[in-house]
Amino acid sequence: MKTAEIVSVGEELLQGDVVDTNAAWLSRELKEIGFSLRFRQTCGDCAEELRATLDLALSRSHLVVVTGGLGPTYDDITRDVTAELFGVALLRDERVAQKLKAYFQRRGMEMSENNLRQAQVPQGARILDNDWGTAPGLWLEGEKGIAILLPGVPGEMKAIFKNRVLPLLERYSGEARKTEILHFYGIAESRLDEELFDLATSDPSVMIAPYAGGGEVELHVTAAGANAQEASQKCERAIEEILARVGDHCYGRGEVNLEKALVEACASKGIRVATAESCTGGLVSRRITSVPGASRVFPLGLCTYLEEEKVRRLGVRSETLSRFGVYSKECALEMAEGICALSGAELGIGVTGIAGPDGGTEENPVGTVYIAVVFGEKKNCIRTVLGHRAADRDWICRLASSKALDMARALIL
Repeated sequence: MKTAEIVSVGEELLQGDVVDTNAAWLSRELKEIGFSLRFRQTCGDCAEELRATLDLALSRSHLVVVTGGLGPTYDDITRDVTAELFGVALLRDERVAQKLKAYFQRRGMEMSENNLRQAQVPQGARILDNDWGTAPGLWLEGEKGIAILLPGVPGEMKAIFKNRVLPLLERYSGEARKTEILHFYGIAESRLDEELFDLATSDPSVMIAPYAGGGEVELHVTAAGANAQEASQKCERAIEEILARVGDHCYGRGEVNLEKALVEACASKGIRVATAESCTGGLVSRRITSVPGASRVFPLGLCTYLEEEKVRRLGVRSETLSRFGVYSKECALEMAEGICALSGAELGIGVTGIAGPDGGTEENPVGTVYIAVVFGEKKNCIRTVLGHRAADRDWICRLASSKALDMARALIL
């Protein structure tokens, strides 16, 4: 298997002022076409340090992809250092220079002279045209290996990689790979690992990797094959076995999240969903309405913090509050039923609890949340304590909203 390495260039990345999303994206793309990623490096805008970084990368990897340092300013040194390492001169490419001038003319902008630094091309390099910005990408190939230089601007980098680099790389990888992502809720990463251990270790050409975060687990399933069809078939067989074992906890595949899964389930069944929230402060409704097309299924969401508003707007009974309290299953259930009656929605969500950092009691410590979902005669109501990070109000709200979305989705399946 061919090895690849990513080098990110920029002082802003090194100092943590900007998060390096390019490297993560490139890692996934390279893995998808069969390259083995062994190293990722980040380097500032120092020629000596960048020279050492690139030299090391080229010495141990078949392919090195470099992002950043191709712009017009004095600290954009990636072209210069790479040309030096490959032992070639930088020459001005008139076609690139004319494209740069046309770019600024189309926008009615005056081009400063330093922009022409982006037309300096290492001798013998393949130019990867940038139709989405100014600095072109560059492909250098020699005794040291292959170096691909891409702009650091994420949109430009992705477009050049997809449209210019991928067609050239396919002949180098030596095999095809297929990756699918499965999304799980309500099962711990450790439990998934236990359930799938034999499957994950039985075939070296199939990799099953869990990634936990935010109360959820993503399962990345990657299969390698001699061609795309073989890789895809292996990946599908692995997914079939995974779902046979732990499919009850899988809420989606590919580009999906809990809110999108709920909206799609409601839309497919012609169901409307409404929310009544207290401690989550409207986060459940915010997540639902972040999904394009949510207006088809979401008529109303209310954030009722005060007890009297729960009574006045949602019809929560005063006797319920006096007997069980505002932090109770009974209150959450009447909130869910009340929002259905008020909005005409078939599916209702009610959330009440203590997000902190103050307000907890011995019976209901900070992090206690009551969640109810109703769908006709079907009802589900739980008490959960999200107190392992009780000082983090936002974290508690996030976990509570995720639980509410998953409960609502499960109730209408």
